[in-house]
Amino acid sequence: MHYVKNKRKEKISTCNLCQQQKILSWDHVPPKGGIELTKVEMEVLFGKMSEGAKEKFYPKESQNGVKYRTICSECNAFLGSEYDEILNDFNRSCGRYLKTSLKLPTTVKHKVKPQRLLKAILGHLVAAKIEIDETEFDQVAREYVLNIDVPLPTGLHVFYWMYPYDCSITIRDFVMFTPRGTFNEPNVFQTLKYFPVAYLCCNQEEYAGLQSLSRYGTCRLDEEVDLPITLKKVKDPYWPESPSDEDNNIVIVGQSALNSIYAVPRR
Repeated sequence: MHYVKNKRKEKISTCNLCQQQKILSWDHVPPKGGIELTKVEMEVLFGKMSEGAKEKFYPKESQNGVKYRTICSECNAFLGSEYDEILNDFNRSCGRYLKTSLKLPTTVKHKVKPQRLLKAILGHLVAAKIEIDETEFDQVAREYVLNIDVPLPTGLHVFYWMYPYDCSITIRDFVMFTPRGTFNEPNVFQTLKYFPVAYLCCNQEEYAGLQSLSRYGTCRLDEEVDLPITLKKVKDPYWPESPSDEDNNIVIVGQSALNSIYAVPRR
């Protein structure tokens, strides 16, 4: 039997961000303000994708979106005050692009502060993990998020694409081969997907032709850029993590990925 896990058993535990032993608070992933927080039904993602599995996967309800009890209130407030508004504004704007009845060009540009946007994405990915371990991603992302003036570390790459679906999916520490469709090199990935934008993080400079957000990783904290948004480039909701015979995609998962959550609004 496999249950949805979004909190640790102990209320006092190691904060995923500051690594201090503190009372843990609830961090919404995705954060409040970027989407409407409604009742959701959460399932274990790989149970949802493996309908023929012998193991039983039990759904769980939340009254106000997907949230994890993994970071302390101080780190939670820090993410909210320093980074979340940039992420939320970007997502609200992209949502309007997808919902409008106006005829828009294939690619539009949106003014954004990419350094704060990157720190918000990586901060919530760090929070979206029940296990306490020291992966390379956790160590690098943690330092980058908490040190407000530090640029994006070399070798850490974040991509984005339109995600016009009402489900949200967050996966930590899953392995796929790069380039996609080959068996050349295994790489560790992280993804955060919710309407209207999906994000993918790995150590590769390019992945499957996705637009790169990390190309702006050396910008000053409050420097603005015109970020290109390709409205028509839409993937399957389970892309890229779904195993596929069509492009020979193989996915390897550990405990963190097995605890990944798939959430949809409660009807």
